[in-house]
Amino acid sequence: MLSRILLAGLVASALVFAQRGGGGRGGSNMPNMNSGETRMDRLTSALKLSKDQRKGIKAAMDDAQKEATPIYEQLPKSHLAIAEAIAAGKSQEEIDKAVRHQAELETQIASIELHAFAKAVVLLEPDQKQFGIPSLFAMVRGVFGGKNWNVQ
Repeated sequence: MLSRILLAGLVASALVFAQRGGGGRGGSNMPNMNSGETRMDRLTSALKLSKDQRKGIKAAMDDAQKEATPIYEQLPKSHLAIAEAIAAGKSQEEIDKAVRHQAELETQIASIELHAFAKAVVLLEPDQKQFGIPSLFAMVRGVFGGKNWNVQ
């Protein structure tokens, strides 16, 4: 019975994680114009970023992408390890260890996203922050799951 509950929890967490953005639009609140513009182009237009601001935000996001990629690559293996531990009837201690590893990976990803957000917000002028903070926050959530954060 416990293994069925854990398996259901694993499936639910996988579905929730899949909804995070995983390289798609990243939950962006900015309109998708489908005109070939990148996320950075849309952000630059929406916030009227200067060249220095654009360069700084892009650098912060590029660095975060490089840091997040190897962690994202570990996630499918971690999901599989949890499922295999449950299916094999492993001890609760072994299942808990696999779950903790998954949580550590997701925590690392959240930390990278929030650090990128903080670095970007610091570059905004006070008049840009009212719209910029929610836009940037929505953009960074789940954005590093793909190969390039700056795609449409």
